[in-house]
Amino acid sequence: MEAGCSSGIFPLSTRKNLSNYLIECLENMSQAQLPSKTIPNFSLSDAYRTASEIKEIRENKKEKASGIKVGFTNKTIWDKYSVNAPIYGFMYSSTILNTKQSFSPEKFLEPKFEPEIFFRLRKIPHSEMSDIDLIACCESFGIGVELVQSIYKGWTFKLPDTVAGFGLHGEYKILEEMAIPSDENNRVDLIDKLKNFNLTLKKNSKTLEHGKSKNILEESPLAALRSYIEFCEKNLDWLVLNGPITTGTITDAYDINKADVFSCELDLLFEKKFIIKF
Repeated sequence: MEAGCSSGIFPLSTRKNLSNYLIECLENMSQAQLPSKTIPNFSLSDAYRTASEIKEIRENKKEKASGIKVGFTNKTIWDKYSVNAPIYGFMYSSTILNTKQSFSPEKFLEPKFEPEIFFRLRKIPHSEMSDIDLIACCESFGIGVELVQSIYKGWTFKLPDTVAGFGLHGEYKILEEMAIPSDENNRVDLIDKLKNFNLTLKKNSKTLEHGKSKNILEESPLAALRSYIEFCEKNLDWLVLNGPITTGTITDAYDINKADVFSCELDLLFEKKFIIKF
């Protein structure tokens, strides 16, 4: 038997009990078998049904689905992780951290660090809106950091595995949040900045990468938000209002150790340096 949990759920030859199995692996920090290798014809649709089942189980445990993680929007890392499309996953009241809360990397397997822009929707948009109308549906936007994790050994998987495996989400920490301007000219200016900003990511004072807004679906974080809206138009139960919706990592994802000190610095949007410790 491969690495996995001890609940007697093996073998994973069908989708039955998959949701409970994956939750047990997460809670016990045990590496899971790949559904794509153990369940015949495991598809992306199967994976999203599993994610919805996991949401129901977690909410029964008093974890409220309070946000959305949009992942794999950075096309520069698709080949590295053998993926070819964005994914969507729920974030929870237990996994969204405010500016004063600290990460818990010790709770997760193979944690990595990702800087990400997020938005909060205050009303339901539609995917054919212009950028100016789309951003008008948002209450605020901000910068945050996601601690991503993989219950699959070595970050090796297929796209459906990542969706079923919590969207690879561990925790998301909000660093700074700003209201969307009410003035249309200021909104136009914000859209321009969202399409043209740069981010410098450092670890222990050493520069890891210079990321840019156009890494996100070759356009900007707004393109990731739009992709989520398109997904919700076909999956209405996935729409979350008033919670953070992340838009994918601006850089590659980087390994975390408890003693590490990361910093990210954005031009145009925030024009300041954020320090992140664990």
